Amino acid sequence: MVLQSKLLQKKPPLLLIVVAALLFIGGVSLAIWVTSRRGHLARTLPPGANAIPADALMVLALSSDESQWRRLRQFGTETTQAQFDQLLVEWRDRLLSDQDLDFARDIQPWVGPEITLAVLPETGAAPDLPASLPSPELAFDSNLVIVVPIADVNRAQTSLGSRLGEAERAEADPYRGIVLQQIASDGDTPLYGAVLSAETAVLSPQLPLLKRAIDAYRGQDSLVDRPGIGRAFEQLTETRSLVRFYVDVPALAQTVAQAADPPIAPNRLRAFQAPRGLVGAIAVKNRGVALQGVSWLDPGGQAFATGNRADQMPQRLPTTALAVMSGGDFQQFWEDFEAGEQFSALLPLRAEDLNQGLQSATGLSLDENFLPWMAGEFALGVLTPPELAGADDAPPLPNPALVLMVKTSDREAATATFAQLDAVMESRYRFTIDTTELGDVPVTRWTAPFDSLEMAHGWLQGDIAFFTVGTGVADLVAPSPGRTLGENALFQTTTGDAPRPNNGHFFLNLAAMTEVENNLLLPPLPQAGLLSAEAIEAIGVTATVLGDRQVRYDITVALKRGGRPGPLPGGASTQPAPAPEDNAAEDNPTEPNLPEDSAPATDPPSEAQ
Repeated sequence: MVLQSKLLQKKPPLLLIVVAALLFIGGVSLAIWVTSRRGHLARTLPPGANAIPADALMVLALSSDESQWRRLRQFGTETTQAQFDQLLVEWRDRLLSDQDLDFARDIQPWVGPEITLAVLPETGAAPDLPASLPSPELAFDSNLVIVVPIADVNRAQTSLGSRLGEAERAEADPYRGIVLQQIASDGDTPLYGAVLSAETAVLSPQLPLLKRAIDAYRGQDSLVDRPGIGRAFEQLTETRSLVRFYVDVPALAQTVAQAADPPIAPNRLRAFQAPRGLVGAIAVKNRGVALQGVSWLDPGGQAFATGNRADQMPQRLPTTALAVMSGGDFQQFWEDFEAGEQFSALLPLRAEDLNQGLQSATGLSLDENFLPWMAGEFALGVLTPPELAGADDAPPLPNPALVLMVKTSDREAATATFAQLDAVMESRYRFTIDTTELGDVPVTRWTAPFDSLEMAHGWLQGDIAFFTVGTGVADLVAPSPGRTLGENALFQTTTGDAPRPNNGHFFLNLAAMTEVENNLLLPPLPQAGLLSAEAIEAIGVTATVLGDRQVRYDITVALKRGGRPGPLPGGASTQPAPAPEDNAAEDNPTEPNLPEDSAPATDPPSEAQ
């Protein structure tokens, strides 16, 4: 039966009668606003957002443009390219090959620009799935809903019409007017599907989740109704994304923590417990991958500290900086770190341990002696260390190269604190204290017995206090660097597209760090795998406060470029399938005769709730 004629034969739905009553009593403006607003959000959000339950843990909208995935596959070494290809093959086989589907042949000719995957919370016993899969992947696989937008219904009929015709009904009666089908599969994982409309189909390995998607489509709470999500997606400026995503941060963190072995400590989850959402877009760039994200807090309760005051530090640090963390207000950073309510709680250190360690070593309190004058922009950096010559034919001696800079809010109080530190280091630890000048900058140096360690502190122009650890490190920052971090090509690549001013950066130069890590007394970096110095050159993260409830994150990963990728292993050609002949479309200018069991349902408002 032709879909168009079948839709026209439907009786006037109950909702139209309700709308007519609203018109009669004068509520037309409210009805129009609600309908148009929900439709606008559905267009802004990932495809099929109105068929995704509002309690989804995570949603991924994957580009169906194969050329973008091919661009991503060109990065990395030969080894990491093969590892990434294998990862894609595993997911392809899991989602498609087990159902005897080929993306280029069966899906790409008709699918919309994005395919949406949603991970829903566990609601009961998971279905039987292959025991060979790791348990964390099992939960995500079994709780999956896939929304497939149909851009060309004629080609969909050509590619999948026979498969849909062979599909069995999952239940004898339609569910809320929509036929549920079980698609024939050679794999161990079942796959259920439903055609919601001529533009949308939905799939899931769990029949209850498929019904939940239909409930959302029929008007129950969907992703469209999630507070703040529409505004967050509208603020993403990336226009050609490989992946768009949404994360319910506290819900996903709780799920991952419960599945972890060993379990994640509750205090590590405090940063994620506030009702918070995160959306983002990932795009392939000339030098790697860029992510633009917006995080927001639900109304009420906790709020972000506003203000973007971080703009000086990239010009104060040398271009040889290996790792940098900067921010607009050290007091605020420490308050968030100590409370464990922001992402800074993920650092592998505890605020109370650092505070107690400082007080034990120096007799000074961070809260009383330091924080009162540290209400300004700051940076903590690991620099390329000056080489220290060892014995003949011996490797250079280790020389940790650390620097802390803070724009002080009370220079007099800061000077008094440094004077107290000078006295402690001289009397308690027998360090030699001397004063020198680097350019026109007075610098106080602490030198340990036998010259085993050197530390220094001083003042840069603009009331910026600095403290360094490592022999010769003060010379790298005072009076000013010869070339600054802001001039570093990798820093520009990984932070150049972020807003300015902003709330701070995190920068990691893996390409340079691997050459000197033995001299830094730091733990060794991963040298193999997708997330290692083998594939990654540098990472840049920039945070920008958009308001008291929104923060924007810009993350860029500069990747090494590899060889031109070929077809994925074990699959069909990566070239798009040929388009059907023009005369085939002309013979059937309307919609194709799909099997009756797979006929799409009417639009969501057509069913009485």
